[in-house]
This record gives sequence, C-alpha cells and structure tokens, in this order.
Amino acid sequence: MQRISLITLNLWNTEYWEQRRTCVVSFVQTFHADIYCFQEVREQTLCVLDSALSEYQRIEGPEEGWRCENSIYVKKSLFTVLDYGRVDLQMPEIHRGVFWARLRTTDNRPLFVATMHLTHQLNADELRTGIGYRHGEAHRAAKALNSLIGDDDAIICGDFNDPVHPARIFSQEAGFTEVFTALGLCAPVTFPCPYLSNEGFLVEAIDKIMLRGNIKPVLATSPQYTIVGGVLSDHWPVAAVLDIGL
Repeated sequence: MQRISLITLNLWNTEYWEQRRTCVVSFVQTFHADIYCFQEVREQTLCVLDSALSEYQRIEGPEEGWRCENSIYVKKSLFTVLDYGRVDLQMPEIHRGVFWARLRTTDNRPLFVATMHLTHQLNADELRTGIGYRHGEAHRAAKALNSLIGDDDAIICGDFNDPVHPARIFSQEAGFTEVFTALGLCAPVTFPCPYLSNEGFLVEAIDKIMLRGNIKPVLATSPQYTIVGGVLSDHWPVAAVLDIGL
C-alpha cells in the first residue's frame, strides 16, 4: 500500500494573474501534493508552476491542450511516467478533452490519473438553445476511460462544470466513486470564490475527484487557501489523501 495526495485546481487562465501568482506558488509549495492536476493553464502560468514545482515532472504531450488547457504534475521521487495522452471529446473548446497519464508507484503499482474540464453552462450555444454539452462529453469520456484503464487503479478529476450529471455518468458507466461520497461527506461548494468572481448566482460543487479500483480515501477537503492580498482562482481546489493498492 502507498499513501499519496492529489489536488485538482482550475487556474482560471491568466485572469488577475499578477494578483494571484504569489498565492498560487505559496499554495502548491505549502500543500506539496504528490500529484497536481490543473485546468485552464496557459504558458505564462506553466512557467511559474515549473519553477515552483521543480521536484515534479510536468507531463506534456504533443497536443496544444497540454499547454493551454490541462496539465498534470507528479513528484519525480514517487512516480515513473509510463504513458500519457489526450482523448478528444468533441467539445466546442477544441483543445480540451481527457488528459491522462499512466504511472508506476514506488512499490511497483500501476496508477491511472486523468483530468478534464467540461464545457461551462454559460457557453453561448447553450444559452441560445438550452441544450448542454456536458452529458455527451461525460458519456464519451466514460467510454474512453473504460478502454484506457483496464484493471488499473484510477483517479479522475477536474472541473466538471456540473454538480450532478458527469459524476453520475462516471459512476454508472465507468465505476467511479466521488471522493466525498466515499467518505460519507457532502461535497463542498468549489465555485465561485467570492473574492474575485462576479458569478455569485452560481453556487456549485463542480470540482471533483473520483476513484476506481483498490483506492481508499483517507481525507478529502476543499481548502479555501488565501494569503494577505491574494487568492488562488475563481474556483477553490479539491484535495484528497488516498491509500493506493489495498
């Protein structure tokens, strides 16, 4: 068995970046998670993270989305990266998708990790038609995950932009359990962060960590991390401590 920690955070591209960057660096270095999964990265934010996370390997494939949408950082001392890739979900945001990595732990166990950022409810087409994208995206992601994961232990996470249906679909169609549900807890609100966002009409638990296989959650939280004069994002992160390979 190996105990690891994982944090997922939507970095909100470069909005208010100069006001946020010190807080982001302080956060990742304070929590020192074994795996970080980020959404809405940009080259400007990745440069800062690369410097702050020098003990980590940033996984990067050839697709542009690894540099302008999602990123995965893993501690070099704990994981060997065996493979990685991106699954296209036919999204209106053409560089998004499921970004995944197949890892090997120090006790020689395989671990599959994936992160994604599903389409926002205020997408222009959805506002016009009332027809959402997230159901279809989640169904396509679940099918791809079943094909990719096999019998490995797996963690998926990200900004689902929906508190209900993607997690329900991943549970029913791909056998995942949401980490707070597994611990008998109500999922906390992760959006919006009121310090920066004007979207107070949206109050949702939309940032998720989900588990499959022989993984036992020990702790899950959404740390509302701030420093004087700084905050992380318009989202709050989700963090979990997990026992792998029980």
